[in-house]
Amino acid sequence: MKTFMKIIVADDHQIVRQGLLSLIQTAGLGEVIADFDSGEQVWECIRVHEPDLAIMDITLAQLSGLSICRRIKSLELKTRVIFLTTHSDVKMITHALKAGAHGYILKHESFSDLNKAIYAVHSGKQYISTDKRTEFYHHSASKADSDLTARETEIIHYISHGKTNRQIASLLHISAKTVDAHRTRIMKKLNISKTAQLVHYAIKEGILSLS
Repeated sequence: MKTFMKIIVADDHQIVRQGLLSLIQTAGLGEVIADFDSGEQVWECIRVHEPDLAIMDITLAQLSGLSICRRIKSLELKTRVIFLTTHSDVKMITHALKAGAHGYILKHESFSDLNKAIYAVHSGKQYISTDKRTEFYHHSASKADSDLTARETEIIHYISHGKTNRQIASLLHISAKTVDAHRTRIMKKLNISKTAQLVHYAIKEGILSLS
């Protein structure tokens, strides 16, 4: 692995960021050039500096990890993303990879697992948590065509966090009318009619974490 690999880390807990910084630099995996607790800060750094790797949680203030991945993918930036998260549902893993993530690790796993993920992703491969790998591939082979899209999952994430259509539109750089259309399709797909039901679904499917 190239020792000059530039890495950024993002998590809303400072102790997690500091721990990652120390472990990555001690292991000689690369240089952590910055750490953030806000999705907007992460995106600005990626947009301007294009680090080789971003290790981040899915749930970040202001802008979600999924939104950041979609922007990287849309602009064809070189930054690769590994999600380090508590979201363990295989549907979320599917949506993360569709959005453009290259690796997915659960926070209860060891640093050696993250080390393997960094090596794999940096060499152009995909890496999925060993705990969820078999379940993920089984789900990928059997999932129905009616599953929610990555954008719909993203919108559910923001709705579940109390964001209005206008706020979601601003975060995703789309119109409030488009958000409303997505919302209508989501409700129809899930056969529900109330926001409370949508929040319940988000909790059940791991889109919204209560931890």
